[in-house]
Amino acid sequence: MNDYREVSRLAVYHLEESYVLDIQARPGSLALEMDLALNVDHPQHRPALPGERHCYRRGTLQFSQVVDLHWVDQGTQPAKDATGELDYGTVDSLEVEGNLYVMTGDFGRISVTASDLSIRLHD
Repeated sequence: MNDYREVSRLAVYHLEESYVLDIQARPGSLALEMDLALNVDHPQHRPALPGERHCYRRGTLQFSQVVDLHWVDQGTQPAKDATGELDYGTVDSLEVEGNLYVMTGDFGRISVTASDLSIRLHD
C-alpha cells in the first residue's frame, strides 16, 4: 500500500495535523468533515493564524461509490476542542492501493473500497 502523500491530490494536505470533526457513513458514501491542514504546496495555503501551527481550512474528505466499508475499533469517544466542537482526533495514517483506502486514527480503523476520493474545501 502507498502512503497518501504519494497521491498528488492528497499530497497537498498534512492529514496527521488535520482534525476529524464528524464521520458520516451511508450506503455508497463515506464523508469525513475535517479541519484540514494545508501544506505550502496547496494553492489556497496562507500563513498560519496566530497560535496555530498550520493553515487550516474546513473541508470534506469524500469517498464516492463505496462498495465495501469496514470500521473497527471505533469505541473512542470524541473530545471537545477549545471552541466546544466535537473532535475525533487526527488521521494517523491513510494508505492507498488502487480503490482500497485504509485510514487509522483515534476514530478507529476504516477500510473502504470506493471509486473515488475527493476533498472539497468549504468557503
